[in-house]
Amino acid sequence: MTTPLRALSFCVIEDTALFLDLARDRYFRLPESANAAFLASLVNGVAFAPALQSAGLDQFVSLAPLRAQGGNIHTRECADLRGCHFSPYLIARSLWEQRATERRLAKRGMHTVLSELQSALRGQQANRPLGDNGAALVKAFEDSALVRSAVDRCLPRSVALARLLARSGYSCQVIMGVKLRPFAAHCWVQAGHLVLNESVEEAARYTPILVL
Repeated sequence: MTTPLRALSFCVIEDTALFLDLARDRYFRLPESANAAFLASLVNGVAFAPALQSAGLDQFVSLAPLRAQGGNIHTRECADLRGCHFSPYLIARSLWEQRATERRLAKRGMHTVLSELQSALRGQQANRPLGDNGAALVKAFEDSALVRSAVDRCLPRSVALARLLARSGYSCQVIMGVKLRPFAAHCWVQAGHLVLNESVEEAARYTPILVL
C-alpha cells in the first residue's frame, strides 16, 4: 500500500530550512529565531513534533516525523537520446499530456496531482528500467519544446513525462528542488542516476525538497 503523500516537506541549505507546503502550493522559510529553534530540534535530520512546535508550525504537527530531503539523490549523467528518432506521434502525445496535467494542477492543486503521481510511480507495473521505448518518450518531450515553450513549465512537463513513463511500465522519480540565493525552484525527472529532462549541471544547482 502506498504511503499517502504528506502535505509538507523540507530541506536544509546553508543552515536555512526551506519548506514546501503542497496544500497551499507555496514555498516558505522561517524567521531567523524560528529557523534556529527548528534546526536545533532536529534529530539526525528528522523533524519530530517538538521541532515543528518550536518553529511555530503547529498546524503541521500531525505530519511528524518529517525527514529532511536532499542527501540521497545523485545526478550523474543525462540519458543518451542520440539514437531516438523524431516522432510526430509521440510529440503530439506528450503535448496532450502536458496540457492535461496543467489543467489538473489548476483545478485540483499540487498536493492532489502529486499524490496521484506518487501512486502511479510506485505501482507494481512501473518497474522496468529505461529502455529504447522509454528514451523515445523522453526525446518526444524534448522535441515538443519546439512546438510549445518549456519556459516556466518544469512542473507540468515533469509530471506529464513521469505519468507516461509509469503508464508504459518504466520506473522513474520526479524531483522538486530549490536553491537559496537567489531563491528558485525547479522540477525534473530521473531514472536512477540518469537525468531525463534536464542537464546534469542545471539539476545539480538545486537541493531536492521533495522526491516522488
